Amino acid sequence: MDDNQLIAAMYGAVGEEWRWTAVLDALKMRLGVASAVFQSLFADKEDLVPVVCRRDSWSTQQAARHDAWANSPLNPRFRRDTEPQGQDEIESDQRSLAFSAADREVLRHGLAACGLGPGFWMGCKTGPGEHMTMIFHRHPGDGRDMTQGDLDFLTQLLPHFQQVSRLLVQMAGYDARLAVTEAFMDSTSLALMACDCDMRLRWMNAAGERLIDALPQIARHGATLRLRAADADRLVRDTVWGQRGDTCRIAGDEPGQVLHLRVLRRDAADRRRPGNSLALIALCSPGTAPSINPAEVADLFGLTMAEALLTTHLVGGMTVKDFAAHRGIAEGTARMQLKSALGKTGVGRQADLVRQVCQSLARL
Repeated sequence: MDDNQLIAAMYGAVGEEWRWTAVLDALKMRLGVASAVFQSLFADKEDLVPVVCRRDSWSTQQAARHDAWANSPLNPRFRRDTEPQGQDEIESDQRSLAFSAADREVLRHGLAACGLGPGFWMGCKTGPGEHMTMIFHRHPGDGRDMTQGDLDFLTQLLPHFQQVSRLLVQMAGYDARLAVTEAFMDSTSLALMACDCDMRLRWMNAAGERLIDALPQIARHGATLRLRAADADRLVRDTVWGQRGDTCRIAGDEPGQVLHLRVLRRDAADRRRPGNSLALIALCSPGTAPSINPAEVADLFGLTMAEALLTTHLVGGMTVKDFAAHRGIAEGTARMQLKSALGKTGVGRQADLVRQVCQSLARL
């Protein structure tokens, strides 16, 4: 692998963590050193703490041995006063002004116990108290400092290392935001899924999985959604494609099993490639959708449990008539419960009751 290929391989490893071992093996061979390690560190009080560590093949095998000293606070390199002073640096154990003669002696003995010779590195700051470094160690018994050839190569590599570091920071930010978003999506009671126009599932939250598993008219076959009835399957597909508006309703075996589907967003950028276009879809069913705790609604609004249960089902999309059939009570009884709930919450219409409950719970 020549230098240009090596640089390209570094960029290729940004989004695919597993590639780093091969990249670091190639760097190790290029420099003729014993180990090559990529690390992200942040300052914590008086120490530098490694939060990301990518190793070459040999260093991976020796990880426990190296972590016992080389990647611990015992190593003078992990003192906070050794972090880069500027935006970037190319340094070595023997050149760095951050180390005293005593520090270098500690490094020599500690690294030797880990099967390593002296080290040299390049580093760059990625944020306040945060930086990334790529460090190389000589073979045991090879006490040479960084050579001019090493320095020339690292100087050539440094701008690409900086760019790769920035990309990794951005990716970490995206991953963190995605993790928060997915956690929120799984915590919401609204069933959500993303699928293409052929009904192939790309993502589904926990509420969506529960809802589909509970309904008889829809099921997952591998990674594809299928409706039990052919006409219902075509209706859903046409809705996802945008050929029948954004909503549709699929009957089930019982009133409470009706499936309501709404397309929240279509991927307009890819509409010329229908197989790759994605739609974000919300699903609900009157009998299964409410995950609002009726006891919580009863406490908030001073309702009886019967009134609170009706209210939560209305919030989920069920009609008073369907609720009565679902619960096995007279429709007149359900309407009396609704009238009482309206009076206790201070609203005059069913729609206002639903809005009042949703807004109150959302503020909580």
